[in-house]
Amino acid sequence: MAFKKNNKGDIKLVQKNYEFFNTSTEEIIEEYKIPYRNIIDFTNTSDGTKDLKNIFGEKKYFEYPKPIKLIEHFVDISLNESDIILDFFSGSATTANAVMKLNSKKFKRNKFIMVQIPEETGENSNAYEDGYETICEIGKERIRRAGDKIVEESGNKDLDIGFKVFKLDSSNLKKWDPDYNNVQQSLIIDNIKEGRSNEDLVYEIMLKSEYGIDLTFPIEEINNIYSVGFGALVFCLDNNITREITGEIIKLTKNASKSRVVFKDSGFKSDVDKTNIKEILLRTNNIKEFITI
Repeated sequence: MAFKKNNKGDIKLVQKNYEFFNTSTEEIIEEYKIPYRNIIDFTNTSDGTKDLKNIFGEKKYFEYPKPIKLIEHFVDISLNESDIILDFFSGSATTANAVMKLNSKKFKRNKFIMVQIPEETGENSNAYEDGYETICEIGKERIRRAGDKIVEESGNKDLDIGFKVFKLDSSNLKKWDPDYNNVQQSLIIDNIKEGRSNEDLVYEIMLKSEYGIDLTFPIEEINNIYSVGFGALVFCLDNNITREITGEIIKLTKNASKSRVVFKDSGFKSDVDKTNIKEILLRTNNIKEFITI
């Protein structure tokens, strides 16, 4: 390798192939050089454009999308079995596509987290015309289509191509602002924000907790009771919590070696009911923690 000036005076890195050297005068008679090529020569930017065309057709949504082969190569040489790759600039979700494809080819279980601000595509863009108002929407649709395509081509119907979408927002819980003239009434006011679902609250607690509960764990909902990870974490967010509910919770947690139960505090009729339910549940061998929010 050598740094050489071109005819414009710009310095470029070039790859020397050979040179003729006069041993008596110690002068270079002639040299042949070519521009330095990248060490990754099995793919280029045009492949990324082709990748998107294979999924979305001829419409062009991105100028320079990353090629699947490139990301697939990086993932293959850097990640171990079941590792997670985080892409802070997801764009068209090439990384997700590459991870699913590599999992299919090499029977891996790698996971991905794609992060993308909801950047608008622009009213005059092809993407907007096709119904994608933000880059995020394009990425989500690509993951869906790419996953289906990989399953179809590989014939592996058991391949995990599922994903969940989360949006950054404020907490689902209200900040406690008591009325000091009526503290008792303040204690029983529902502290969950309007417009937020019970499932929103379940995911927030999973994200903030230190229980090691994977967000991909299955969530089962029965009569306002949410069981996460086959009973590892159970939520009861009902507005009318009675002793009868304990039987259902015990059933849901029977196969978990260590279970935690979370209750909506304002759902208890009284402190006596709350204490009784807590005592009943903590008597079981596998329920280790009783939490109220």
